[in-house]
Amino acid sequence: MNRSGADRFAGAPTRRLPLLFRNKHFAAVWLGQVLSQGGTRIYQIALLWWLLGQLPEASRGLSAGAFLVVGALPSLLLAGRVGRSIDELPARRVMLRSEVIAGVLVSGLAALAFLDSVPVWLVYPVGLALATCQAFFDPCLLKALPELVDGQDMERAVSFGASTQSVANFVGAAFGAGLLATVGFAGAVAVNAVTYAVAAVCLFWARFTIPAPVPAAASERKLSTWAFLGSLPGVRPLLVCFAALNFFSTPTLLVLPLYTKSVLQQGAGMLAALESALWLGLLLGAFGAVRVPIRGRITQFGAVCIGVFGLFLAIPGLVVSGSVSLATLALAGFCLGVSNVKFTTLFQTVVPPEAKGRFFAAMMASVTATFPVAFLVFGAIGDAASPRLLCLIQAAGLLLIGIALSRLPDPTRLRPARSRMT
Repeated sequence: MNRSGADRFAGAPTRRLPLLFRNKHFAAVWLGQVLSQGGTRIYQIALLWWLLGQLPEASRGLSAGAFLVVGALPSLLLAGRVGRSIDELPARRVMLRSEVIAGVLVSGLAALAFLDSVPVWLVYPVGLALATCQAFFDPCLLKALPELVDGQDMERAVSFGASTQSVANFVGAAFGAGLLATVGFAGAVAVNAVTYAVAAVCLFWARFTIPAPVPAAASERKLSTWAFLGSLPGVRPLLVCFAALNFFSTPTLLVLPLYTKSVLQQGAGMLAALESALWLGLLLGAFGAVRVPIRGRITQFGAVCIGVFGLFLAIPGLVVSGSVSLATLALAGFCLGVSNVKFTTLFQTVVPPEAKGRFFAAMMASVTATFPVAFLVFGAIGDAASPRLLCLIQAAGLLLIGIALSRLPDPTRLRPARSRMT
């Protein structure tokens, strides 16, 4: 155990405390990100609702889909550059720069919003810039987890990391509608700017244990992203499945506003409740994953989670009821939250430390590769068909992906024992 690790875990009583209480640096980073991403979710909810009010009804779905496409492009197009930067630069520096730049951009947008001078076209380049910051931040945070916690706490740290977005989206969805009703679009954007500033302060204060550099082999550095993923036994097929999974699951962010408006015929309050239910389920699944055992191959376990997730998403397409939708979205989120933690922990185990920056950047690119097409396809279908049909299409796709995932091998059984982390 390294010196900082020993400091964190000195004494038997300290070990029994929850991770956030016995590791103040990890706690600061995590809490900062909850606030930052919660503010971002408030901003996204406000912006999508604002866009729906600015655009003609006939093009709402496609235009909102195009906005979400913009947010998916940077992690896909910049995967190689992001991975190299993360492996070469200190994790805290990369994340701190991302938060500061994003905070400045959102502050500028908030100023324009208070002046009621935000043109519709401007949200797209700002969204692209914010997504670029996020493309650097997200894989860097995953890569930095071993710099904040010791190996024995890795699954707990992954649970917190996986829950960050769930907590943030739950908080953002819960407060987003209230902020829209009280301080409006401009106030919601300003709240996001403040949360970026708080997250930057937390990162500046936290201390990371910098590992000894282990340079990647020259032959590995020359590999393309696709070939690099193929060099990790059993990993590339998993990422292909996850990319397909995201094609059908991520458009939920687009489907819910359309479903709320045209099927339930409710306002922003119901949208906030539906999103809160989904993210609360994800949160409970992320924290509960540590207590859920895996029997057999992890791919079979994941297939069950994804299949049940799809079944729960199908129910709002069959039954029009706000209360039923709330319950099924929470259950769907729980299944996805458990699956996310288990597979992220798997990747922390099988990927060598010197390649984690490149791997997590490549992973983000791989699993988001289908985002642009998905948002455009589901947005276009949403302009021509009922959101209930979109729910059923999502469910059918997820069930097929679950079947495919169940047939994949377990990467831990393909990888030589001497190359695994212990």
